[in-house]
Amino acid sequence: MRSPTRSCQNDRWRGVALGATALALLIGLALPAIGQSNRPVRLLPPAPGTEPAVPDSPATPTPPADEAISATPLPPVDAAWVGTLGAPKALPQTMWHGTPRAVVVAALPALGPTTSPVLQDLARRLLLSNALAPLGQDLPNQPGLAALRVERLAAIGEVEGALAVIDALPGTLHDETVARRRVELAFAKNTPEDACRMVQASIARYQSVWWDRALIACQALAGDREKAALGISLLHEQKAPADPTFDALIAAAGGRALKLDKLPQPTPLLATLLAAAKAAQPRDPLGEADPTTLRAWATNEGVPAIQRLGAAERAAALGAIAPDALADLYAKVSFTPDELGQAIKQGKVPSSARDRALLYQVARSDPAAGARMAALAALLDDAKKRGVFIITARVLAPIVLELLPGEELARFAPEAMRALYAAGRPDAAAAWLAVADPGATATLTALGQLASGAPLAVAPFDAAIPGLAERDARQAALLVALANGLGVPAGASADWSGLIDKPHEGTWPSSTLWIDQRRAAATKRVGETVLMTLLLARAGERLSLEPVVLADAVAGLVAVGLESEARALALEAALTAGI
Repeated sequence: MRSPTRSCQNDRWRGVALGATALALLIGLALPAIGQSNRPVRLLPPAPGTEPAVPDSPATPTPPADEAISATPLPPVDAAWVGTLGAPKALPQTMWHGTPRAVVVAALPALGPTTSPVLQDLARRLLLSNALAPLGQDLPNQPGLAALRVERLAAIGEVEGALAVIDALPGTLHDETVARRRVELAFAKNTPEDACRMVQASIARYQSVWWDRALIACQALAGDREKAALGISLLHEQKAPADPTFDALIAAAGGRALKLDKLPQPTPLLATLLAAAKAAQPRDPLGEADPTTLRAWATNEGVPAIQRLGAAERAAALGAIAPDALADLYAKVSFTPDELGQAIKQGKVPSSARDRALLYQVARSDPAAGARMAALAALLDDAKKRGVFIITARVLAPIVLELLPGEELARFAPEAMRALYAAGRPDAAAAWLAVADPGATATLTALGQLASGAPLAVAPFDAAIPGLAERDARQAALLVALANGLGVPAGASADWSGLIDKPHEGTWPSSTLWIDQRRAAATKRVGETVLMTLLLARAGERLSLEPVVLADAVAGLVAVGLESEARALALEAALTAGI
């Protein structure tokens, strides 16, 4: 269906495109055939910035053909896994060696957002590394491997990475799905001018209603109300599929009242339109939106900070924005001096994003160390209950680092150490050990061993296990499983009567996934091991806390040479479980 909203533009763009095509054809016919050259042939896609310049060499005469010699042309290099990540974070270029393409294509769609920072980092590295693509062919009429990668990068909130991969892909892998994704990613970066330039460049090529609505959105954002209203009217006349939310946002951008509590199916484009609406906006309009859309709203400076807080907290938990971005937003929320002064006196327990911003400001700026400690303790305790301890600890770590360990703050010492371990500062955590409760020393020391880069030893784990077993048998069993997954035979001399717990229900991965992860790890198939571990180690969007699952996840990473990542995962699991 050809839309009158862009028919004039289409005719002009198609005329330019046809003229360019004809010119290219004429030039191609006029050029002589290109002879063979002695230039080296690259068989791996180059890592960004590493390809040396190769000067053109003079053409050499083609030798007479020898009918006794047959030449088999090399297959074309598959650019579906061309990446943008350099050393030392990139996984090996041969990471898919031995893994069939069909396995990767089947598993990738299950790779979704997670609140685990270690799994977030591994997923980014897997999807952004430059590697030989797994062998096999894309299925006809199905998204190709390159498109799946871009879609998964967007799904986990890796906006810049997804755009960089799109730019690195050859033009033959740019289809309408990739083009649409690129536009949405530009809106997610809050660069609507870039997004609208992409729409103008692509609208003559693609004919779906989505592009018509994207053009109308760009007209509304540019302040061209009449064209936008005309476009909506023409879509109605064409009986295009109804989208009352989009229509309402276009009207609101033109100054009409907006009656909307939540966006039913939020996207970065719709979030951008909502932010531009000249009307009162709902407090938390995105709900359970995807990380890319959450980022678009959370980082839009045109929206008041208080209205972005809920989205920003969830975006930070899913890794779509950095911890310091959430901290900056907490600091921008306005409070009265009385609210700040009474927060600790009233023993306020945070129950909303605004409450957490209030306590953050108390922790950051109150002159009394005791008040700062109380605010930090309340925030960390709330984070444990919400399952976001690691990201909250990273938000609060700069404040914890300002506190001086001493008797006045001794009861906060264990939480201070755990927060600093989570933030990657075991050096600073060590100073708190001297004032910590002696009963917690063994456990904190075991956690410190996981957080440090020093060789692992069995003694700190064995020292911590008995105390944990008395307090919580499941925590003790988890520590035993994590240590053994790392190759440390912890618990061998322990009294196992205190470790045996009753059978329990849980969230378990599929048996085929579990078996494949073990086989991939045993045969050093790095990419497949990482991909299957990412799926194995999660329960919904959270990190699984099942000891046997985590033991295999950690052991798999160790088997393919990712020991530091395995230790980080073990530490995160221990802290998340409350050890």
